Amino acid sequence: MKKNILLLINGFGVERNNSYNVYSAELMPTMDKLTKEKIFVSIPNNYLDYKSSYRNFSMGINEALTYSLIENNIFSEEYKSNQLLKYTVNELNKYEGSRLHIIVYWDSTKTIEQLTTYLRYIQTVTKAKIFLHIILCHKSLNDYKDIEKGFSVLNYELGNNVKIGIVTGESNLNNVLGAKDFVKNIVTEYGEKWKDLTKKVQVLLQTKTKPYETRTFSVNSDYKLLENDQILIFNFSNIDFNLFKNELKAQKYRQLDLSKISYYSLFPTICSEQIPFMYNFAVSSNYTLNSLKSINARCLIFDKKDNCPYINYYLTGLRNTVDENLKYLPTDDGFIYDPQKVLQTIQSYDKELYIINYEINTCKNIEEMKDRLSKIDAVIKVLDDYITQNNYALIISSFYGIETDLYNAKQELCKVDFSGRVPLIIDDKSISLSQFSILEGSLFDLSNTIMYNINKDYKNTGLLKKKSSLLSIFYKKPKESKK
Repeated sequence: MKKNILLLINGFGVERNNSYNVYSAELMPTMDKLTKEKIFVSIPNNYLDYKSSYRNFSMGINEALTYSLIENNIFSEEYKSNQLLKYTVNELNKYEGSRLHIIVYWDSTKTIEQLTTYLRYIQTVTKAKIFLHIILCHKSLNDYKDIEKGFSVLNYELGNNVKIGIVTGESNLNNVLGAKDFVKNIVTEYGEKWKDLTKKVQVLLQTKTKPYETRTFSVNSDYKLLENDQILIFNFSNIDFNLFKNELKAQKYRQLDLSKISYYSLFPTICSEQIPFMYNFAVSSNYTLNSLKSINARCLIFDKKDNCPYINYYLTGLRNTVDENLKYLPTDDGFIYDPQKVLQTIQSYDKELYIINYEINTCKNIEEMKDRLSKIDAVIKVLDDYITQNNYALIISSFYGIETDLYNAKQELCKVDFSGRVPLIIDDKSISLSQFSILEGSLFDLSNTIMYNINKDYKNTGLLKKKSSLLSIFYKKPKESKK
């Protein structure tokens, strides 16, 4: 088996025409050299975040399996007989004036399609008012086209009993100040109000506010949280709901008997007080750890401590499994920017695959981004020498590209657009452009390429295709003539 090092510059990509031109040969001389001397292509990548890209790398799926699970449930109409959904409706009907608050984590067009199916059914079994509190999870400004269409469906096509209450970005529910603002709004109806959602979307586009960073605003009135109300969290991933519940307990705006407010969720949530859920997460039979085991290989992942649990979740096929074949090394102290420390760490662990995660999306300005890329290039130089001497492989890529606005050294606000395609460099003495061609593919194909390069017994070659030799064409055996 051959050792492979996958070095990821997450957030980095092939710059679009409208980008500032952050990358240059002078900034990253080693990487520039490798693009000329080794196999270098760009592969399509529309991801804008870590989680969805790791999911595709590990399992080859573009969206959470939970969407497929609900889709099948809707197709068979089994969702109508779900016991927790029935219980929620019964509780609504038990208390006069009880309302249903649905907190919708919206990151896909399917979210709205599936939500509207549930809403139409709920409206047939209860006359209770339903308020939708929308959590925008989208990462790109381009997503506002779909968001505006979804708003139209939810606000105008579902009847008088269904209204949008609050809209906010996902990042607000992941920090204390944002959660306080959201809770204050749902308790008192205090805050920014927009009746015309089309105009609001235009303002968000003009101010270049990404959906998941949208500040909290309200659309309709009368959504204030009351005792005996029911809260349904419409989530497709394992979201952390502790901050919301803690802020609701701590709020001093109104006296609420919180024991009379019930919580439910579509899928399990992270919460200190268990929230009943309708469905459990689907798991995958095809995932990175399984692929590693099939070729008797082990992996060491370099990343920040907070990222390791969910990386493990995707690499184990949506399971919270601890396995000896998959180890993690926290990089919070920044040692991965020291070339010699990176090399020494790799040498001290006997693994077949090393994944080193860098990221540039946390850079506050272009100069900081350039400095970070320069430091990563110094690491690439050391690793290039190491793999050349030992006949190993160094693969350089990115799991996603960012699109953002940053200030340059002249304090000019500039667009940095690395989205759309990411680089792929295969630095391996045994793989050359004269012998191999690279197929168009995805991050999952990249994963298969690495597995095959570790052990040729792996069933899928991924992006690599061996070119036909001219001699093999000339010396093909002639077909036997039919007698």
